[in-house]
Amino acid sequence: MTTTMLRVHLRAPLGALLLGALLGLAPAALPAREPRAASPEVGLSATESAVVERTNDERARRGLPPLAADAGLMAGARRHAAWMAGNRTLAHGRGVTENIAMGQSNAGHAVGDWMRSDGHRANILGRGHSRIGVAVARAADGTLYWCQQFR
Repeated sequence: MTTTMLRVHLRAPLGALLLGALLGLAPAALPAREPRAASPEVGLSATESAVVERTNDERARRGLPPLAADAGLMAGARRHAAWMAGNRTLAHGRGVTENIAMGQSNAGHAVGDWMRSDGHRANILGRGHSRIGVAVARAADGTLYWCQQFR
């Protein structure tokens, strides 16, 4: 049985994020699907692309414009997911609107869980958002840690 945890908070970590950059944890692989509205200069893994695509699918179902992948938000989400995986903790910090989760097996599962949570869904469907950064990192025990950041 897989334990799934979700938390929502409107601020993401800034100061402690540097630790995650040192961990170098690789994201899990999923079949590649191109995200809608990804900026061409932002290189996304297949898993990151799937999260952006599924997030934008949810927005499109409600008549909202797609979110574009943002290099700065991608870097922040990657650092934070790596930090959570390295510390085996699900935690928020300060600075940006974000969704975090742990234990979901793939992008569809992560976005689906976020959409079943009022706070996470509000972040995904936020009318004031136009940019997104996403990441997933695997802890040493195999647990996946997910992060979405919005601006």
